Amino acid sequence: MIQLRDALSISINEEVELILASDCSGGIGNKPDDTVQVDPETVGYFSFRVAVMECLSSGARLMAVQLMNFTGDSVWERYASGVRLGLSELNMNDIPLTGSSESNFNLHQSALGVTCIGMKMKERHQIPQPDLSYALIGLPLVGEEVLIYESSIAPLSLFHTCIQHPSIVDILPVGSKGVRHELSLLVGKPLKRGDVYSLHDLDKSSGPATSFIISYKKEDEKNIMKLTDGHYKPLTIS
Repeated sequence: MIQLRDALSISINEEVELILASDCSGGIGNKPDDTVQVDPETVGYFSFRVAVMECLSSGARLMAVQLMNFTGDSVWERYASGVRLGLSELNMNDIPLTGSSESNFNLHQSALGVTCIGMKMKERHQIPQPDLSYALIGLPLVGEEVLIYESSIAPLSLFHTCIQHPSIVDILPVGSKGVRHELSLLVGKPLKRGDVYSLHDLDKSSGPATSFIISYKKEDEKNIMKLTDGHYKPLTIS
């Protein structure tokens, strides 16, 4: 087994590997004791969003989605509805969805786990590409900001388009550790304050992957800006 960024890679044979990527949320929902009050469909959608972005950014093809619902039987279908919305945005309506619900005990707060299961061909050694540029797509948002600044969230469909674009070399969703952490993974070395210039807070949580970062061929910058349609924010590494 290999740890691949925030996803787990398990070798199946000489050619194929299994990719597992997960996300969880707690205290977010419509129970009285939840810290953030929001409908279960939204919770399901954004939890799926994080897991599927991690899975797809590794180069995997999504095969199945699993839900671990600790909120109660009554919200299962609403969580599943949010996941299906995400699958629809990716044109993956045929992906099977399964999982389990805690039905013996009633928790005071909502809790959900989502795992995306994918498969990919094993990568051969890749030659590093020089003169790459980097950009943040969307804004890092967390908690109630996700509801307030919805227009600043990078669309899931745009993420999928970027994965398939020939000018984009690599892509990685931004999670709770912030842009600098994910960008360090992308470039393969730790980046300190002062190593990266941006107009945005590079250490702020991006919560349910409301933004992602890309590396791309410098000569294609205009095309990338047009492709990302107002969500583009340059990142300059010194």
